[in-house]
Amino acid sequence: MRKFLVVLKKEIRELLTLQMILPLLISILLFAVVGKLVSGEAQKAEEERGVLVIDRDRTVASKSLANTLKKSGFKVFKINDRDINSAIGIAREKGLTILINIPDGFEQDIKSAKTPEIETYTILRSFSYGGTRGAGELRVVLSTLNDLMSSQKLRLLAPEVEPEKIKNPLKIKENVIVGDKVATASNEQIVGFITSQTTFIPIILTIVIILSSQMIATAIASEKENKTLETLLSLPIGRKSLVTAKMIAAGLIALLAAGVYIFGFRYYMEGITGQEFGRTATGSIAVATQRLGLVLTPQEYVILGISLFFGILCALSLSIILGAFSEDVKSIQTALSPLMVVILIPYFLVLFLDINAISPAIKFLVLANPFSHPFLAGPNLFLKNYASVFFGILYEIAFFVVFVYIAGRIFSSDKILTMKLKVKRKKALTHNYSNA
Repeated sequence: MRKFLVVLKKEIRELLTLQMILPLLISILLFAVVGKLVSGEAQKAEEERGVLVIDRDRTVASKSLANTLKKSGFKVFKINDRDINSAIGIAREKGLTILINIPDGFEQDIKSAKTPEIETYTILRSFSYGGTRGAGELRVVLSTLNDLMSSQKLRLLAPEVEPEKIKNPLKIKENVIVGDKVATASNEQIVGFITSQTTFIPIILTIVIILSSQMIATAIASEKENKTLETLLSLPIGRKSLVTAKMIAAGLIALLAAGVYIFGFRYYMEGITGQEFGRTATGSIAVATQRLGLVLTPQEYVILGISLFFGILCALSLSIILGAFSEDVKSIQTALSPLMVVILIPYFLVLFLDINAISPAIKFLVLANPFSHPFLAGPNLFLKNYASVFFGILYEIAFFVVFVYIAGRIFSSDKILTMKLKVKRKKALTHNYSNA
């Protein structure tokens, strides 16, 4: 055991270098800076958002529409009787991107129960999220205006009846069931909250698995290329212990990287979306999630961490074999390409498919992939599907043990020093040259 720990410390020291730590620090700094920058710009855009209103009607109804826009947080700039081209020029001068044209006869149409028409113009400056954000908010405001106008019409047509009772004849009380628990809440609210809590897991895990796989495969290929692998293999320690020490060291470094990326990526996403990820729910959502049991305990976080850790180790067990077959550091990317595909397939399937609703054959294929289980662990823990989570962890452990054994057999042979993925191609080239 002492020799194993010595090798483990040696591997950690070799992997935890300044070249590895510096990119992590730069990444978290970039995530934080970009997140704060985007958040600041979004807040600035929120404060400065304006709309140009061309009021050709100049009545109480048209003024009411402009006041509604003001209440919704828009700075309203009003002009009268201008042609649209002139109004667009004014909007560009003021830096505005939204125009609303209220035609003459707007109030009269409302009073005569006709359908008044207004025109909107959106000046597109870019196709980014920030560039189109104002137009999306305007659609919400216009929907609110439509609701107000319909209420006014209903009051004119049926003054003795409340407009809301006509527009919404049904009073709907939404309930959500999770297992044997029921809570009053909308499905969208609950799903949105759970998604905000688990959104980091598949993204960060995919990034970390890819980086850690490249790290250990590069380390093996580098040792082969620099002829230091022979010295390492001559140490008085079992080959399987040597392989295990390499993978556990890389797995611990990968977990450190995962924590750094989660911390930094949270700031980035909060800046982009304006929502706080990974935080406790508040208000009615908090009450509903508590009643439904959709809260992870410290023990469940530990279980999630174990699943993530063994998912990383499964990737490393494959990477160390691929690294052993690589001729040099340059060939690592080619050697790891199949592994990247194996990792990304369950990522997209789990992201878009309900694993419990797909056909048994596809479900078997998804669950046979060890990288599916860390992606599924978070949602399953929220749903208290402990059997699925523990099965996934046991499957990951079994997969890891099998491939550690295979890697140990490869390292036990002296062929590890000469194994190359390009052997057959080189033979073919030699054969062609001899024929020539």
